[in-house]
Amino acid sequence: MTTDDRIAIVTPSFARDFESCRDLNQSVIAFLPPQAKHYIIVDACDLNMFRPLANSRTVVAAVEDVLPRGYVKLRFSKKWWFSSPAMAMAKGWLIQQLVKLSAASALDEPVLVNVDSDVRFVRPVDPSLFIAGGRTRMYRLPNGVTAGMQHFKWHRNICRLLDVPADELPMADYVGNVISWDRTIVLRALDHIERTTGKAWHVAYTRARSVGEYFVYGLYVDKVIGPDAAAVWIDDRSWCHTYWGPGPLLQSQVDSFASSMRADDVAFSIAGYTQTSPDVTRDATALALRLAAAS
Repeated sequence: MTTDDRIAIVTPSFARDFESCRDLNQSVIAFLPPQAKHYIIVDACDLNMFRPLANSRTVVAAVEDVLPRGYVKLRFSKKWWFSSPAMAMAKGWLIQQLVKLSAASALDEPVLVNVDSDVRFVRPVDPSLFIAGGRTRMYRLPNGVTAGMQHFKWHRNICRLLDVPADELPMADYVGNVISWDRTIVLRALDHIERTTGKAWHVAYTRARSVGEYFVYGLYVDKVIGPDAAAVWIDDRSWCHTYWGPGPLLQSQVDSFASSMRADDVAFSIAGYTQTSPDVTRDATALALRLAAAS
């Protein structure tokens, strides 16, 4: 890995996901190159819980130090308040999006790879999966957004922030579990939002409410600068075998689900919002690791 190929794995997390995030961190250390650092970003009140994970490969940082200045978490609440003349309030899920976007200003690695706590790497990861020949991978699934999906609102609202026309259904989807960004493109996208809205990007973004951070990057590349000018290559593979629900994965489904993992998938995930039993998640992940090791 050269200096220009440095990779930052970025994971916003919180106390309730500590054990899951710890397992992710162990998989990052086991399967990614030594030069790839894992940045775990948590509320300041959770720092003491996560600090034992810090080492030469892992940086544990506070949300408050990554977000633009002025954000304060309300006591005994999941909500955050932005104290400025342009007052705004955001819940935790939106703050995690702001953290991922703000990481482009806080970190200096050229490539940011967004990975949530419910992901586990199960095979060695070659950096060329994310950056090769000076070009960065961008995930885009053609026709992945269909009627009834929340993603439709995200697409529409991000297009408004970027001041570009929205697409008709079905639309491209940019949401996945191992999403790589060129850090400089993120910064350009946020600057573009400020110029089109006349507001600080995070204020405009928060006020839009139903938004998705991966659509900011994907739609900015596709509709504003173009993939060639952005020096990205388009990939419709997620490289992460994922159970999306909607309900919890059952013990009786573990074998069939884990066995359907592709031979070259580098990661495995059971979406946290499915509220799958921790025992089922552990069994499924252990089986996925065994299958990956045997392939």
